[in-house]
Amino acid sequence: MIWLTAAAPAALGIAVDMRRLRVNRVGLSPPRWAAVCVLVSAFAVVPYLIQRRRVWRSLIDAAWRFVGDSSYAVDVRRERLHALRHCGLISEVAFRACVQTLDTQHRSTAD
Repeated sequence: MIWLTAAAPAALGIAVDMRRLRVNRVGLSPPRWAAVCVLVSAFAVVPYLIQRRRVWRSLIDAAWRFVGDSSYAVDVRRERLHALRHCGLISEVAFRACVQTLDTQHRSTAD
């Protein structure tokens, strides 16, 4: 019973995190992560976090491919980033990370 008591919050946390990132899979789908949590309890969080890091990098890279590199004006890149967010194609967390990077790049070029 203690095993399932530890597995339930881990599975729920994984599902909430995946929803927050707006991804369907982080190696596995949420129901499969729940099954893994039942099998190995809270220890399933470790492989999830490893996979999550890879997915996070992929999300950010995909956003930057759409937004463009530094050859485009910061305003154009910011508009594209807002379009991604407005259409629901990028999560709020990834959006904020990209905006922060844009702000940092803008400040460094303005100096």
